[in-house]
Amino acid sequence: MGIMNNYMNLKRRWKVLYGLIAAVFLLNIYYFFTTPTNDGPWLAEYEKLASAQIENDSVIIKNFRRARYDADGHPREINWSKRSVNLTDLKEVWFGISVFASPGLAHTFLSFDFGNGDPVVISVEARQRPDQSYSPIAGALDNYHLIYTIADEVDIVGVRSHARKNEVYFQPLTIPKERGQKLFLDMIARANSLIDTPEFYNTFTSNCTNSILRDTSVHPLQRYVDWRIILPGFSDRIAYKYGILDQNYSRETLREAAHLNTADFRAEDPAFYTKIRASFYEKIAGVVGG
Repeated sequence: MGIMNNYMNLKRRWKVLYGLIAAVFLLNIYYFFTTPTNDGPWLAEYEKLASAQIENDSVIIKNFRRARYDADGHPREINWSKRSVNLTDLKEVWFGISVFASPGLAHTFLSFDFGNGDPVVISVEARQRPDQSYSPIAGALDNYHLIYTIADEVDIVGVRSHARKNEVYFQPLTIPKERGQKLFLDMIARANSLIDTPEFYNTFTSNCTNSILRDTSVHPLQRYVDWRIILPGFSDRIAYKYGILDQNYSRETLREAAHLNTADFRAEDPAFYTKIRASFYEKIAGVVGG
């Protein structure tokens, strides 16, 4: 009797497994023949695509977003505007990781500091429709469209650190100014390309982290098989390995210093820019002083 029960249980498990494989196969066939589009409707925060015009060293960004959120993480106010920056003014590039689930499910973004206290953040995201919410599994099936959100730090960082209660890590990249400028222009070019050629977002092949790594020495194939990239919550490990994080400290020390303590500032603190940077440098100074 026991052998028979084990056999039946095993048979049921195989049926479930075969069913899941068939479902994934059919969904991938469906999405293979589905054409990406920029036609709406979209969630309010994804309503407009960012783009930019480049004239020598001047970059004029269209649909620069400044969204402010309620306690549940829903936008209560969204301002779209034009924003101009000069490449020669670029001071630093900061790398952000926002961990929203274990193990290592996270979102990454870059903040380009042009020295005026109002950085330009570029965040590669899943563009969602009003009836959608984000899921890594749905993202693997090309269920969302790709969007390069260009916004301010209070928008991108504040909603994750406070409203969504994510664990946020924020630290500077140690790259030459010229490389930072190229990284910025490459991401702007990708944003521009989505205006005429929309693409699907994919959890593994066109997510936030491997999009950022396009301009690094990480081998293209590695971007899609390395667990530290597939699980972006660990992406600082590969950033450290390739020398774009401060090599004067251990990776563990940098990770601890980069962690934002949300008790130290409000989501819409007027000194938001200063406080999230001071959080990192004060912790690093404590390591040196110790």
